Amino acid sequence: MSLQSALKAMGEQVASLVKDGSLIGLGSGSAVAAFVVALGERVRKEKIIVSGVPSSIQVEQVASANGIKLEHSSRLTAIDVVVDGADQVDASYNMIKGGGGAHFREKVMIEVSKQRIIVSDESKFVENLTRTVPVEVTSYSKDVVEGKLKELGGKPHLRSLEKGYPYFTQNGNLIFEADFGTIKYPREMEMNLLKVPGIIANGLFTMHIDTFFRARNDGKVDELTP
Repeated sequence: MSLQSALKAMGEQVASLVKDGSLIGLGSGSAVAAFVVALGERVRKEKIIVSGVPSSIQVEQVASANGIKLEHSSRLTAIDVVVDGADQVDASYNMIKGGGGAHFREKVMIEVSKQRIIVSDESKFVENLTRTVPVEVTSYSKDVVEGKLKELGGKPHLRSLEKGYPYFTQNGNLIFEADFGTIKYPREMEMNLLKVPGIIANGLFTMHIDTFFRARNDGKVDELTP
């Protein structure tokens, strides 16, 4: 079996947990896409009724193509379960997210959901967080935030597109990629970033997650409970 097979199996396993009538928070990424495809299969075969609140255009398109009814963000507070991915997960189940630029919406979604599930492949699980932290900022606050990130020990650079144009989120904001090296105290770092005026959201996620599903290269799927 391959990792791709494990991602498919993981998607099917998580989709089997969704109850008829559920409102689902849909995160972003390839692992979430595999879950949405599997959920669409259940909708078609079992005629269950589910709907989702998307966090990005990417997952919105996948959900629409697989027959998942989409709801407006006004329904966020009614979410039963959120299924999201992660760019990196440390040994204490803290995460870095935001590779797709949707971390502001994903953080809101996770915080309001009754049940929280993260799906990812085994390459994302590490001892300590080391990836750059995506920091969403307004254009107005860009220079101020850049200075504050440096004061916190970070090396920030603006995320850009292939031809050098700045990357803008669906919220119309910019993203700094802030390199803090090895992050041994993610909760403290997240709190420090939250105090900086002009930062809309940062990619450190230290809230409690109910279940992690890990797709392995040997084709197996682990279910982890923090």
